[in-house]
Amino acid sequence: MEVLTGLEKRAGKGPGRLENDTNSSRRTAAHIPYELLEFVRRDTYSLLVKGYAGAGKTTLSLTILRTLKIKNNFFYISTRLSPKQLFVYYPWLGRYVDIVPNQDETPPLASSSHRIGYNLSSFEDARLDEPESLFERITNQLMDVKAPIIIIDSWDAIASFMDKEARLNNERVLQTWRERAGAKLIFISENPTDTTLDFLVDGIVELNQKLHDGMRIREIALTKLRGIQIRKPSYIYTLNKGIFQSYNPYDPCDFMFSDSYNNNNINSNIDQTERLRRGSPIHTPSPTQHLHVPSGFEQLDEALGGGFPKKGIVLLETQSNIHAKITLAILAGIISNILRNDNPVLIEASGGIDAKVIMSYLRPYLPTEQKKDLVKILCTGTNDEPPSDPAMSQYQNVGNSEKQIQYFRDMMVKTRRNYPNKLLVNVLGTAMCHRIHQYNEANGTDLLPFISATADLTLLAVRQHHSTELNLSEMADVQLHLTSISGTLVLHSVKPETHPYAVVTDRSAGYPALRLESLV
Repeated sequence: MEVLTGLEKRAGKGPGRLENDTNSSRRTAAHIPYELLEFVRRDTYSLLVKGYAGAGKTTLSLTILRTLKIKNNFFYISTRLSPKQLFVYYPWLGRYVDIVPNQDETPPLASSSHRIGYNLSSFEDARLDEPESLFERITNQLMDVKAPIIIIDSWDAIASFMDKEARLNNERVLQTWRERAGAKLIFISENPTDTTLDFLVDGIVELNQKLHDGMRIREIALTKLRGIQIRKPSYIYTLNKGIFQSYNPYDPCDFMFSDSYNNNNINSNIDQTERLRRGSPIHTPSPTQHLHVPSGFEQLDEALGGGFPKKGIVLLETQSNIHAKITLAILAGIISNILRNDNPVLIEASGGIDAKVIMSYLRPYLPTEQKKDLVKILCTGTNDEPPSDPAMSQYQNVGNSEKQIQYFRDMMVKTRRNYPNKLLVNVLGTAMCHRIHQYNEANGTDLLPFISATADLTLLAVRQHHSTELNLSEMADVQLHLTSISGTLVLHSVKPETHPYAVVTDRSAGYPALRLESLV
């Protein structure tokens, strides 16, 4: 009887049972942290958004409007950018608020220098306004409009013209009128060290940027949300495509998959367009295809100049506290893209994951007519009987590393002979890397030139501490790190260097389809 782990039980593992959960729903489709979402949904509040220049304060405030589906009854006061510039830097904003160009003006162009005539009654250009007149317009909005949301971007620019006593008095007046009007008031501040407003407002969030192993990571800190329990004090976020997007801690069960499922259980008829929409890796032709092997993740391929280099070695280093099946889910996306074009793959079963589990992760991506001999899984075994599954190949009772290496070499040569005009890809784990290391030391030779000459691509999937121990980074052409930062799974190419990506899962098809989202 099969024993299920706690994670696999939560993932819905079991015969005939399909768990139709999505990680996107777990991380909130609203783009902002759950606690902040609960706070801004209240009838009235004041929120202070702090952060240095470039942290994304304007992006967050505009995303809050989008999240709350507010298309009118708001007043956006900008002391730094003209409203027209806002629509240039945030193209989605014009589509969202349904703003239409004036008939008498020239149609809008893509160029930010071209003048665009929008009806921008909800946006106030306050760059040249005196504080007194601007303050009067804010109070008029609070008195004349029912329950508006007012965003002051930024309050520093207005408050800098007031002395300390006048500023404190005006801030108290705004808070009183905001409460009476049932309004929502958002202050933006570019001076995180200024605590003048901290005791007056109901909520405070601070946007920061930090370096983590050479990566620039953005983090939002939930300092104060009156009346809301803050379960997680900080979240990773991105400003990709001009939209604020935060990420909840990843749930390992989102990456789990049952080996009891088959293609008919899951959706074998999903076409390529649907797979792409759901985030499943898919091959896209590249002008450098003869030089690269596509990973299936379009953003990563673009950053790497077309994909993984042919005849190259790709090292995927995983943080020690990340479940092995999460690494397998990422590898399955890469492998499936290779198999889709009838290219053979040799996979070593290691890290406590057997061949059945590996095939359960690959099967959802593959068409039902897939050739069975394209996948060969190398399993260490001591049985005299050959494995029942044609995809599984034992090391035939070979008891030492040298004989296992020879068996692996023979398998590569045989596969290359059977598929002379196809890509041959190896996927090796820690055990094989140790064997190759021992073989090289014992024989005074380097096996890697043979592997690179025979195979078109070799993927090494190991824990970070094993990679350091075996000096694998020195031989890798591409070095990827999979790590967890503030609970968010992050994939980052160290060699060559790219910006990091959040790893997001989608289980709407019944299996963990992955996509990468740029953390910029």
